Amino acid sequence: MIFVLLVGLGGLGALLDGGQKGTSGTTAPTETSATQPSENPHPDSPAGTTKPPAEPSDDPAATPTTKPKPPSTAPPGVVVLRVIDGDTLEVRGDGGVLPRDTVARVRLLEIDTPERGACFADEATARTATLLPPGSHIRAERDVELTDRYDRYLLYVWNAQGTFVNESLVRSGHAEAVLYPPNDKYWTRISDAENAAQQAGAGLWTACPEQPETSTSPPDSPDSAPDTPGRPDLPDGPPAGAPDVDCSDLPGPVWVGPDDPHRLDRDGDGIGCEAD
Repeated sequence: MIFVLLVGLGGLGALLDGGQKGTSGTTAPTETSATQPSENPHPDSPAGTTKPPAEPSDDPAATPTTKPKPPSTAPPGVVVLRVIDGDTLEVRGDGGVLPRDTVARVRLLEIDTPERGACFADEATARTATLLPPGSHIRAERDVELTDRYDRYLLYVWNAQGTFVNESLVRSGHAEAVLYPPNDKYWTRISDAENAAQQAGAGLWTACPEQPETSTSPPDSPDSAPDTPGRPDLPDGPPAGAPDVDCSDLPGPVWVGPDDPHRLDRDGDGIGCEAD
Protein backbone atom coordinates (compact mmCIF):
# COMPACT_ATOMS: atom_id res chain seq x y z
CA MET A 1 0.00 0.00 0.00
CA ILE A 2 2.73 2.39 0.95
CA PHE A 3 4.74 1.30 -2.05
CA VAL A 4 1.84 2.02 -4.37
CA LEU A 5 1.40 5.45 -2.83
CA LEU A 6 5.08 6.32 -3.36
CA VAL A 7 5.01 5.18 -6.93
CA GLY A 8 1.94 7.32 -7.55
CA LEU A 9 3.55 10.40 -6.02
CA GLY A 10 6.69 9.86 -8.13
CA GLY A 11 4.69 9.70 -11.33
CA LEU A 12 2.82 12.86 -10.44
CA GLY A 13 6.13 14.66 -9.80
CA ALA A 14 7.47 13.55 -13.19
CA LEU A 15 4.39 14.89 -14.91
CA LEU A 16 4.70 18.29 -13.17
CA ASP A 17 8.42 18.51 -14.00
CA GLY A 18 7.82 17.79 -17.67
CA GLY A 19 5.17 20.48 -17.90
CA GLN A 20 7.53 23.10 -16.49
CA LYS A 21 10.30 22.13 -18.92
CA GLY A 22 7.91 22.40 -21.87
CA THR A 23 6.85 25.81 -20.78
CA SER A 24 10.40 27.08 -20.24
CA GLY A 25 11.50 25.82 -23.69
CA THR A 26 9.27 28.34 -25.50
CA THR A 27 10.86 31.79 -25.15
CA ALA A 28 8.40 34.65 -25.37
CA PRO A 29 9.55 37.66 -27.41
CA THR A 30 10.90 40.46 -25.26
CA GLU A 31 9.35 43.90 -25.22
CA THR A 32 12.56 45.46 -26.48
CA SER A 33 12.76 43.31 -29.59
CA ALA A 34 9.09 43.92 -30.36
CA THR A 35 9.17 47.72 -30.11
CA GLN A 36 12.70 48.92 -31.02
CA PRO A 37 13.80 48.87 -34.67
CA SER A 38 17.19 47.48 -35.59
CA GLU A 39 20.01 50.03 -35.69
CA ASN A 40 21.34 48.51 -38.90
CA PRO A 41 18.35 47.49 -41.03
CA HIS A 42 18.99 45.00 -43.79
CA PRO A 43 19.14 46.66 -47.24
CA ASP A 44 16.44 44.31 -48.49
CA SER A 45 14.01 45.15 -45.69
CA PRO A 46 10.54 45.92 -47.02
CA ALA A 47 9.35 49.53 -47.21
CA GLY A 48 8.04 50.83 -43.93
CA THR A 49 10.59 48.95 -41.84
CA THR A 50 12.71 52.13 -41.33
CA LYS A 51 11.64 55.79 -41.56
CA PRO A 52 13.73 57.86 -44.01
CA PRO A 53 15.07 61.26 -42.86
CA ALA A 54 12.63 64.12 -43.32
CA GLU A 55 13.15 66.22 -46.42
CA PRO A 56 13.53 70.01 -45.90
CA SER A 57 10.23 71.75 -46.30
CA ASP A 58 9.65 74.21 -49.14
CA ASP A 59 7.01 75.97 -47.10
CA PRO A 60 8.50 79.35 -46.00
CA ALA A 61 6.21 79.31 -42.97
CA ALA A 62 7.74 76.03 -41.80
CA THR A 63 11.26 77.47 -41.59
CA PRO A 64 11.13 81.10 -40.44
CA THR A 65 14.04 83.12 -41.80
CA THR A 66 15.08 86.77 -41.63
CA LYS A 67 15.01 88.35 -45.08
CA PRO A 68 18.19 90.33 -45.89
CA LYS A 69 17.73 94.03 -46.42
CA PRO A 70 17.69 94.95 -50.11
CA PRO A 71 20.83 96.77 -51.26
CA SER A 72 20.65 100.53 -51.32
CA THR A 73 19.69 101.94 -54.70
CA ALA A 74 21.28 105.33 -53.97
CA PRO A 75 24.53 105.68 -55.94
CA PRO A 76 27.60 106.46 -53.86
CA GLY A 77 29.53 109.68 -54.18
CA VAL A 78 29.56 113.38 -53.44
CA VAL A 79 26.24 115.15 -54.13
CA VAL A 80 26.12 118.40 -56.09
CA LEU A 81 24.02 121.00 -54.27
CA ARG A 82 24.48 123.97 -56.61
CA VAL A 83 26.77 125.40 -59.27
CA ILE A 84 28.17 128.76 -58.20
CA ASP A 85 29.96 129.53 -61.46
CA GLY A 86 31.86 127.70 -64.16
CA ASP A 87 34.62 126.39 -61.94
CA THR A 88 33.10 126.44 -58.44
CA LEU A 89 30.50 124.13 -56.86
CA GLU A 90 28.79 123.59 -53.56
CA VAL A 91 28.52 119.92 -52.62
CA ARG A 92 27.72 117.55 -49.75
CA GLY A 93 30.49 115.12 -48.79
CA ASP A 94 30.23 111.34 -48.65
CA GLY A 95 32.98 110.53 -46.15
CA GLY A 96 35.71 110.01 -48.76
CA VAL A 97 37.73 113.01 -49.85
CA LEU A 98 35.09 115.25 -48.30
CA PRO A 99 33.74 114.74 -44.76
CA ARG A 100 30.40 112.94 -44.69
CA ASP A 101 27.32 115.20 -44.83
CA THR A 102 29.52 118.31 -44.76
CA VAL A 103 28.52 121.12 -47.13
CA ALA A 104 31.70 122.27 -48.84
CA ARG A 105 32.76 124.55 -51.66
CA VAL A 106 34.78 122.89 -54.41
CA ARG A 107 37.14 124.61 -56.83
CA LEU A 108 37.88 122.59 -59.96
CA LEU A 109 41.62 122.10 -60.32
CA GLU A 110 43.80 123.21 -63.23
CA ILE A 111 41.10 125.26 -64.97
CA ASP A 112 39.73 128.79 -64.92
CA THR A 113 36.39 129.95 -66.31
CA PRO A 114 35.50 133.59 -67.00
CA GLU A 115 34.53 135.65 -63.98
CA ARG A 116 30.84 136.47 -63.56
CA GLY A 117 29.91 139.33 -65.86
CA ALA A 118 32.85 138.73 -68.20
CA CYS A 119 32.68 137.40 -71.74
CA PHE A 120 31.45 133.78 -71.89
CA ALA A 121 30.89 133.55 -68.13
CA ASP A 122 27.21 132.70 -68.43
CA GLU A 123 27.93 130.03 -71.03
CA ALA A 124 30.61 128.49 -68.83
CA THR A 125 28.30 128.38 -65.81
CA ALA A 126 25.51 126.84 -67.90
CA ARG A 127 27.87 124.18 -69.25
CA THR A 128 29.05 123.23 -65.78
CA ALA A 129 25.44 123.00 -64.60
CA THR A 130 24.71 120.65 -67.52
CA LEU A 131 27.64 118.40 -66.66
CA LEU A 132 27.00 118.59 -62.90
CA PRO A 133 23.29 119.19 -62.33
CA PRO A 134 22.18 119.75 -58.72
CA GLY A 135 21.26 116.49 -57.04
CA SER A 136 23.64 114.42 -59.16
CA HIS A 137 26.46 112.32 -57.74
CA ILE A 138 30.09 112.86 -58.63
CA ARG A 139 33.41 111.18 -58.01
CA ALA A 140 36.02 113.51 -56.55
CA GLU A 141 39.80 113.12 -56.52
CA ARG A 142 42.34 115.26 -54.70
CA ASP A 143 45.92 116.22 -55.52
CA VAL A 144 48.80 117.24 -53.26
CA GLU A 145 47.00 120.18 -51.64
CA LEU A 146 43.43 119.48 -50.64
CA THR A 147 42.28 122.97 -49.61
CA ASP A 148 43.32 126.58 -50.15
CA ARG A 149 43.37 129.64 -47.95
CA TYR A 150 39.66 130.20 -48.62
CA ASP A 151 38.76 126.71 -47.30
CA ARG A 152 37.76 125.54 -50.75
CA TYR A 153 38.41 121.92 -51.66
CA LEU A 154 40.65 121.69 -54.73
CA LEU A 155 39.46 118.68 -56.70
CA TYR A 156 39.24 116.84 -59.97
CA VAL A 157 35.66 115.77 -60.65
CA TRP A 158 33.93 113.08 -62.72
CA ASN A 159 30.18 113.16 -63.21
CA ALA A 160 27.74 110.24 -63.07
CA GLN A 161 28.38 109.44 -66.75
CA GLY A 162 32.14 109.19 -66.15
CA THR A 163 33.03 112.49 -67.84
CA PHE A 164 36.19 114.15 -66.50
CA VAL A 165 34.59 117.56 -66.00
CA ASN A 166 37.80 119.59 -65.56
CA GLU A 167 39.12 118.41 -68.92
CA SER A 168 35.74 118.58 -70.65
CA LEU A 169 35.24 122.27 -69.81
CA VAL A 170 38.64 123.11 -71.27
CA ARG A 171 38.20 120.98 -74.39
CA SER A 172 34.85 122.62 -75.21
CA GLY A 173 36.30 126.12 -74.81
CA HIS A 174 34.36 126.96 -71.64
CA ALA A 175 37.51 127.21 -69.52
CA GLU A 176 41.20 127.83 -69.83
CA ALA A 177 43.91 125.51 -68.52
CA VAL A 178 45.71 127.09 -65.56
CA LEU A 179 48.41 125.38 -63.51
CA TYR A 180 48.78 126.03 -59.80
CA PRO A 181 51.62 123.88 -58.46
CA PRO A 182 51.99 121.50 -56.75
CA ASN A 183 48.57 120.28 -57.96
CA ASP A 184 49.58 119.11 -61.43
CA LYS A 185 48.42 115.49 -61.64
CA TYR A 186 46.43 115.90 -64.86
CA TRP A 187 48.19 118.92 -66.30
CA THR A 188 49.38 117.21 -69.49
CA ARG A 189 45.89 115.97 -70.24
CA ILE A 190 44.18 119.29 -69.51
CA SER A 191 46.74 121.45 -71.32
CA ASP A 192 46.43 119.19 -74.39
CA ALA A 193 42.66 119.78 -74.26
CA GLU A 194 43.27 123.53 -74.32
CA ASN A 195 45.53 123.22 -77.37
CA ALA A 196 42.77 121.31 -79.17
CA ALA A 197 40.17 123.95 -78.19
CA GLN A 198 42.35 126.81 -79.42
CA GLN A 199 43.01 125.12 -82.75
CA ALA A 200 39.29 124.48 -83.21
CA GLY A 201 38.34 128.00 -82.09
CA ALA A 202 35.94 126.47 -79.57
CA GLY A 203 33.94 128.51 -77.09
CA LEU A 204 35.67 131.52 -75.59
CA TRP A 205 38.61 131.26 -78.01
CA THR A 206 36.35 132.63 -80.73
CA ALA A 207 33.62 134.38 -78.74
CA CYS A 208 35.97 136.48 -76.64
CA PRO A 209 38.66 138.32 -78.59
CA GLU A 210 41.71 139.29 -76.61
CA GLN A 211 41.56 142.74 -75.07
CA PRO A 212 44.06 145.16 -76.65
CA GLU A 213 46.94 146.14 -74.45
CA THR A 214 46.55 149.55 -72.81
CA SER A 215 48.94 152.02 -74.37
CA THR A 216 51.17 153.94 -72.01
CA SER A 217 52.39 157.52 -72.35
CA PRO A 218 56.01 158.53 -71.90
CA PRO A 219 56.96 159.05 -68.27
CA ASP A 220 57.40 162.81 -68.72
CA SER A 221 54.04 163.30 -70.37
CA PRO A 222 51.34 165.09 -68.41
CA ASP A 223 49.00 162.33 -69.53
CA SER A 224 51.07 159.72 -67.76
CA ALA A 225 49.22 160.19 -64.50
CA PRO A 226 47.33 156.96 -63.68
CA ASP A 227 43.63 156.90 -64.25
CA THR A 228 43.12 154.83 -61.15
CA PRO A 229 42.63 156.49 -57.80
CA GLY A 230 45.05 156.16 -54.95
CA ARG A 231 44.88 152.88 -53.10
CA PRO A 232 41.74 152.88 -50.98
CA ASP A 233 41.47 151.34 -47.55
CA LEU A 234 40.63 147.84 -48.81
CA PRO A 235 42.06 144.40 -48.07
CA ASP A 236 44.52 142.98 -50.55
CA GLY A 237 43.12 140.71 -53.22
CA PRO A 238 44.36 137.14 -53.63
CA PRO A 239 47.98 136.94 -54.75
CA ALA A 240 49.13 135.53 -58.06
CA GLY A 241 50.06 131.88 -58.01
CA ALA A 242 47.21 130.82 -55.74
CA PRO A 243 44.40 128.75 -57.19
CA ASP A 244 42.09 131.07 -59.07
CA VAL A 245 39.64 133.00 -56.91
CA ASP A 246 36.28 134.41 -57.92
CA CYS A 247 34.36 137.23 -56.33
CA SER A 248 31.96 134.68 -54.87
CA ASP A 249 34.87 133.48 -52.72
CA LEU A 250 35.51 136.92 -51.23
CA PRO A 251 33.52 138.83 -48.61
CA GLY A 252 33.59 142.09 -50.56
CA PRO A 253 35.68 144.51 -52.64
CA VAL A 254 39.45 144.04 -52.61
CA TRP A 255 42.42 145.99 -53.93
CA VAL A 256 43.90 144.20 -56.93
CA GLY A 257 46.00 147.02 -58.42
CA PRO A 258 46.88 147.21 -62.08
CA ASP A 259 47.94 143.58 -62.39
CA ASP A 260 44.70 141.91 -61.24
CA PRO A 261 46.04 138.31 -61.54
CA HIS A 262 42.61 136.78 -60.99
CA ARG A 263 40.71 139.18 -63.27
CA LEU A 264 38.42 140.50 -60.55
CA ASP A 265 38.46 144.14 -61.74
CA ARG A 266 35.88 144.72 -64.46
CA ASP A 267 36.32 148.49 -64.96
CA GLY A 268 40.08 148.77 -64.54
CA ASP A 269 40.08 151.00 -61.48
CA GLY A 270 42.23 148.67 -59.38
CA ILE A 271 39.36 147.51 -57.21
CA GLY A 272 38.04 144.03 -57.68
CA CYS A 273 34.58 142.70 -56.88
CA GLU A 274 32.96 146.10 -56.48
CA ALA A 275 29.57 144.77 -57.49
CA ASP A 276 28.15 141.29 -57.65
